[in-house]
Amino acid sequence: MIPSNDVSEERLRELWRLRLEMLTLTRSEEQDWEEFQTAVVGPDRFVFVFTDPEDTAQGFFTIAMLPVNVDDRRMLLMFSKFFYFRSAYRGHPKTILVPWKLVPVALRRFGFRSLHFVTTAFPQSYVSLTRTAGRTWSLREDAAPRWAKKALVAFGTAFYPNTFDPSQGLVSGANVADSDSLPRSEEARRLAERYERLNPGWRDGTTLPILFSVDTRLIRHNLTRVIRRTLRR
Repeated sequence: MIPSNDVSEERLRELWRLRLEMLTLTRSEEQDWEEFQTAVVGPDRFVFVFTDPEDTAQGFFTIAMLPVNVDDRRMLLMFSKFFYFRSAYRGHPKTILVPWKLVPVALRRFGFRSLHFVTTAFPQSYVSLTRTAGRTWSLREDAAPRWAKKALVAFGTAFYPNTFDPSQGLVSGANVADSDSLPRSEEARRLAERYERLNPGWRDGTTLPILFSVDTRLIRHNLTRVIRRTLRR
């Protein structure tokens, strides 16, 4: 875990190029690079980099923290805007365990608040994160609790003020993430189909804000997945 201001430009460009392998740009590379830097580097933002033995980045994700109050809940939203891994590193036990390093950082900076991860998801990230968390919520689900919907509106308004549509529960104008490498398990196919129902316009650059909580369900699900994946390796 690296504070974003401490990431060298060389490493930052390496992460940006890795990301370009996995999406179709809807803007120029120059504009995308500037937007990438602006989104990644700033106060209360962190970068998690996963490297091979040659110190080549094989995956990374970023976190920005946003404290919000929803009704009587004091919440901290941890926004993972970028989450990209080459296929060999997807689902590695470290990618499941490392985010727990954020918990003491969040406590020191913001005090006791309930912790929730938020992001905007295309099919691949939706499948991956829902499998990791055990459950995710979106504004487009009737079953989503009221507090989760309010938190998602606060998230979308703060980070996507010009492209977030709270009435639709979607963010427009995104680069389109490629989804050819979706896992082929029955669970993954079911989640991909669910995503398609929630956001059928994703191929046009419309992405789905989602939320999942740091709770006993997440802990239990993480432990199960770590044990299963460790035994497989």
